[in-house]
Amino acid sequence: MRNLTIKRTKSFVGCLGKMKIYIEDPTSNELLINNTPCRKIGDLKNGEEKTFQIEEQAVKVFVIADKLSKGFCNEYYQLSDGQEDLFLSGKNRFNPATGNAFYFDNNETEDVLANRKRSKKKGLIVLAVAAVVGLVFGYLIGSGAFSDKTPEAKTFSSDGMSITLTDEFRETDIKNYTVTYDSRNVAVFALKESFSLAEGFEDYTLKEYADAVIQANKLSGAATKTADGLTYFEYEFTNPETKDTYHYFSCVYKTDDAFWLIQFTTLSENMDLYAAQMKAWAKSVTFAD
Repeated sequence: MRNLTIKRTKSFVGCLGKMKIYIEDPTSNELLINNTPCRKIGDLKNGEEKTFQIEEQAVKVFVIADKLSKGFCNEYYQLSDGQEDLFLSGKNRFNPATGNAFYFDNNETEDVLANRKRSKKKGLIVLAVAAVVGLVFGYLIGSGAFSDKTPEAKTFSSDGMSITLTDEFRETDIKNYTVTYDSRNVAVFALKESFSLAEGFEDYTLKEYADAVIQANKLSGAATKTADGLTYFEYEFTNPETKDTYHYFSCVYKTDDAFWLIQFTTLSENMDLYAAQMKAWAKSVTFAD
């Protein structure tokens, strides 16, 4: 046997959840990750370091958030055989498409990078499906008895944040977001990032936070802008399965204890219809003292 020590570097991303550590085990039927039979060896909280005893043969060690998202929120490190103790480190990286997955440091082999690319693609599909489900469900409702009803303003509140949308929206629950709302043609994704997640996080400006989000997600062409009292950036992505392209209008906010990222999305072909309304909704956001 040998010791494997893993350090989860403290990060404001995904700090509330424990990451699950699995080791490759051909004799186990506990869980399949990327078609590899694995068994769980422990958990890691944000900023925690733990040592596990493992066998001496070459195996993969996996880090996942949970069993439901293991298909697109996973990372592995290929351990070589030997008797020497091993040390690995890493942290969660902000990227909704991968469920803010944990990435090992200095782990950029061709196979690992290919796995990350596949995971991101799967995650984008999950996000797109979540949005499409909302759009389709909203369409079914909107095309019924209430199709002629004029939308009325409605204020929603969650975790100290309030936003005024319309009564066409309803609150939904989508993993890795603090709160989400959907309607016939527009979806809203809100994420709260507490200052306690990382030392010095409270010193970030809105622009620095937005720039960090853009950089972490490698959003080509996106740039932070400040106008009409809003700090925001915009980007698009195309669902590789349906080929539908979605436009994201992403606004950032800073409260006394956290940053908020609130994203408004619709099909790109509908953006001209909803751009002004999205800005109005974004300006309506308030926070409790």
